[in-house]
Amino acid sequence: MKLILICTLLVAVTCAEDQVDFITNKSNVEYNGKFYYQYELLDGSKAIQNGELKKIGEDQYGEAVKGYFSFPGDDGKEYAISYTADENGYRPVGNHLPTPPPTPESVLKTLKYLAEHPYQPSEKQL
Repeated sequence: MKLILICTLLVAVTCAEDQVDFITNKSNVEYNGKFYYQYELLDGSKAIQNGELKKIGEDQYGEAVKGYFSFPGDDGKEYAISYTADENGYRPVGNHLPTPPPTPESVLKTLKYLAEHPYQPSEKQL
């Protein structure tokens, strides 16, 4: 019985197709680290991204990337995200993304006080 189940599973996996219907599909990679790609699918999904190699420090390099993607959700709405990713992290922007609550006034006052009165160790601690 196990052999039949394994054979059936194997046949199902080999016959399964990942059907990706492209409307457009473009890409370019250059020798200096710059790259670009864009695609659009029949289901309405789209993506555009470009990036380049960026010098971060004296001996450090990293990618600086900007992009956009969108897709139709199961609820019929289109979800879109634009983003930047570099040495400062991944920073997405989209209307459907949650936003943090405003910073409480007490925290703002504390931060202002700390900026105006930096810590200075006493002579005994040195």
